[in-house]
Amino acid sequence: MIDRRGHMRATTCLVLPLLAAMSGCPDRTISEVPGEQGTVEIRDIPAKPRRDVDILFLIDNSRSMKEEQDSLKANFHRFIGVLESISGGLPNVHIGVATSDLGTQATDGSSAGNLFGCTSRGEDGALRALPNQARFISDVADGSGGRTRNYTGSLDDTFAAIAEVGIDGCGIEQHLAAIERVLDPTNAVNAGFLRDDAYLAVIVIADEDDCSLAHPGLFAGTANGDEVNFRCTSDGVACDSPATEFSEALGVREDCHPKASPRYVESIGRYVEFLKGLKADPKDVIVAGIVGTTDHFEIVDKAGTTVLKDSCSYTGPTGTQYAYPPIRTADFLAQFPERSTRSTICGGDLSEALVQVSALIKQTLDEPCFEADLLDADPFTEGPQYSCSVVETRQRVGVPEEELRVLPPCNGSNATTCWRIEVDDLACSYRDTNPHLKLVIDWNGTSPGADIHIKANCVTTDHDDGPVI
Repeated sequence: MIDRRGHMRATTCLVLPLLAAMSGCPDRTISEVPGEQGTVEIRDIPAKPRRDVDILFLIDNSRSMKEEQDSLKANFHRFIGVLESISGGLPNVHIGVATSDLGTQATDGSSAGNLFGCTSRGEDGALRALPNQARFISDVADGSGGRTRNYTGSLDDTFAAIAEVGIDGCGIEQHLAAIERVLDPTNAVNAGFLRDDAYLAVIVIADEDDCSLAHPGLFAGTANGDEVNFRCTSDGVACDSPATEFSEALGVREDCHPKASPRYVESIGRYVEFLKGLKADPKDVIVAGIVGTTDHFEIVDKAGTTVLKDSCSYTGPTGTQYAYPPIRTADFLAQFPERSTRSTICGGDLSEALVQVSALIKQTLDEPCFEADLLDADPFTEGPQYSCSVVETRQRVGVPEEELRVLPPCNGSNATTCWRIEVDDLACSYRDTNPHLKLVIDWNGTSPGADIHIKANCVTTDHDDGPVI
């Protein structure tokens, strides 16, 4: 523990009933623990963090996306800043950018040709080339304390160059199909981007929902772009309240979800299965969406055409910007529990959303920083008294997690592995906590295996100010 003079000292064992079974400490009832109780935060940290991560930004390049793309480029440094705060500095990254523009091609291999400003194949899942024609950014440790890079200049400027995707892409955004095309092992254009032993992070930035085509019949029989766009919704989404077809009535719908068997758009399950199948352990896949909101879904009339109303908006430099409910995209993200995050694109400034995404990546690689303020369970004792249970576990693919032992708090004389909580304002600066706390494990000369994890359960507080140190 850290006392009021900034010195490390052992933590008093204060464990609530739900943690007591995992610890060796005496049980105490909630009434015996002073202070205001919040929830339990869990930190799951690999003992030997893997440092390779392949990051794909899948960007909507349709007409309405200029301001969002500008914000992405302007705030990329904040995304990277969080990754640079990982123990050991910036991990070994591959960073690629592709767009949701697949034109009018469908997964059945056919295409509707050039329609509505869309070409037959769009960008076909090709990663955007660097000025030197490399297909992705590579920035990895050289093993001697330096870095091997395939670019010159700054990382921020290099990313800005490939993230300049423009706004001339197809207005039928095939986010999920584009991800599949980019990462398809048979796609030679992007060879080398995916590494077998690396984590994979996929980030979708879009103001409309996914409309990955199963069949180009979606375009048949109309010259009205709004009508085609609405077909993406009516064929791919259903709502339970009311449960009538969208064409039968205007108005607000609730409890909306992807259709199980759509006719023209592809089912979500295809893409979930594809992404998870790229890795031996599905937990090595991280997904994120900076998209519209799902809390308002309404069918309205627009000059005689039935359309989907925006779910959120904001005023940007060039006027009002709109985003639409990402029902399919949100459902896709939800299929990756503990490895997904979704934030709104309607803030205009994407800085917080990008930090949220990079924090998830950091958490997956090596995340000792706490998201919430920890409870000082005994404020009458000098120094914070945190209620934590810390367990060493073994995690293997396809095998239930095995709890090996409860770790004691460090007290300055531990001969075996122990834990402590300390302040780190630099590494944890992106967390909205006061103070910035992280979990530290002292291995005391032991060398843990690659399958060893540390799982900490710590009680948080509802106080905004957190414990005083």
